Amino acid sequence: MIDLGLVDAVDAQTIGPPGQRTFRVRAQAGSNRVSLWVEKEMLAQLGRAISQLLAERSLARGRPVAAAPPVEDFEHADIEIAVARLGLDFRPEPEHVILAADSREDLERGSVPSFRMEFTRAMAVALVQSIPGIVGAGRPLCPLCQRALEPGVEHFCPRTNGHSKDAALPPDRLTQ
Repeated sequence: MIDLGLVDAVDAQTIGPPGQRTFRVRAQAGSNRVSLWVEKEMLAQLGRAISQLLAERSLARGRPVAAAPPVEDFEHADIEIAVARLGLDFRPEPEHVILAADSREDLERGSVPSFRMEFTRAMAVALVQSIPGIVGAGRPLCPLCQRALEPGVEHFCPRTNGHSKDAALPPDRLTQ
């Protein structure tokens, strides 16, 4: 298991054009750079889970937090894990979120967790606040079926059985 302990900074990032994006949680601890590669829905769920964890367990909930330190830009990480499963825990004194991650290979071998790190409440709040913008910055979604719309490609929405003109998005939404 790789245990970074308390990291210096953590954030989330997407790489690539809409429709071909990959998502990662980035962290740095000293000279170590980490990329935890996740699916889009896993990242969205992580944001919701951290938010719920802080709401339920933090004694400082509702209080302002200091600005979280930024992660220095890096393309290649010292530690890269394609995440199959994430877990969260909370340490009350001092308030830290603990994130554990398992790769598919380690999960199948039963040697879990493969990775562990802690980050402060301020870092957790900044991460939660950034995730919706990262996840939502892709292709626009059909308002009825929630499938991604491809620019320049006619969309057949199964919820309308092809008979509704009411579901059309404004043209400027398709060019974003």
